[in-house]
This record gives sequence, C-alpha cells and structure tokens, in this order.
Amino acid sequence: MYLKALILCFLSFNISAKSLIDDINNFLDADRFSYEQVTENSNEVISGKLILDKLQIYLEIITPYKESYLISKNFITYNDIDFSQQRTFEYSENDFPIINIISKKKIPQGDDSLNILSVEDSVYVTDKMTKQVFKISLKEEATLVIQFKDNFGVGNSIFLNKLS
Repeated sequence: MYLKALILCFLSFNISAKSLIDDINNFLDADRFSYEQVTENSNEVISGKLILDKLQIYLEIITPYKESYLISKNFITYNDIDFSQQRTFEYSENDFPIINIISKKKIPQGDDSLNILSVEDSVYVTDKMTKQVFKISLKEEATLVIQFKDNFGVGNSIFLNKLS
C-alpha cells in the first residue's frame, strides 16, 4: 500500500512538472511581449518590448535609455538610439544561453546541453557548459519571470507580459 502511494505521488509530481513546462511553452508561443528587467541592488527598471520571430529576436529598450538589439543566427546588432550608434558583433550560444532558450520559444526538454528541473512553481534550467542557472516561473498565468545571475554574479529578473 505504501509503495502504491509513493508511486502515485511520484506520478502526480511528474504530471504537474510537465504541465508547468507546457504552460511556460504555451506562454512563449506568443510573438510580442512587454519587457521589464530589474537588477539586484538597483532602483532602475529597464523596460521595453520583446518580439520573438522564428528567425530573429528584437528587443527594444524604451526607458531609462533608448536602444535596441536585433539577434539573428550568431549575430547581435546593437543600436544606441540616443547616441545614433550601431554595432554588430558575432556571439556564441555559449556566451548567452538565455538567447538559446528564448529563441526556441520553449523550454527545450530534449536538449542535451541543458539540465531541466521542476520544483514547486518554477522550472530551473541549467546550461551544462556555463553552469548558468535560470529560474523560470509563471505568475498568475499572465507574467513570465526569468531570474538569473549575470557574469558578475549580480541577480537579474526579467518580466514578460504578452502584448496583443
């Protein structure tokens, strides 16, 4: 009897974990999002919009400064609107594992380069090569929250809301 209860508990945990990943993937299936980023120990909120296309990612920052990023294949084009400067540089997926996740518009469960763990109401995605951990959660099914530490060990939170 104890064994049956343990198996039932394990199966229900796996079903809820899969359901959470499915909910996050369904959320990321949209094309347009409002974007807010908050950095630990800072009062500044970076806000703008994020557009996910099958071929590229476009991030437009509106406040506190105006800039945009166009990410396509292995290139990032940075446009500083305030100072009328533009720069394109090549990058590796190893440098920015979050781009790899977001560009696929889902948590890629069959990706051997990632460890994926669902705990309570969050999914933890760890890039095996960089060891960078991303905590991804849905708040009230309306806001996707991505939390991570940057290269300097500073905590960041990104909040995405669907735009119509």
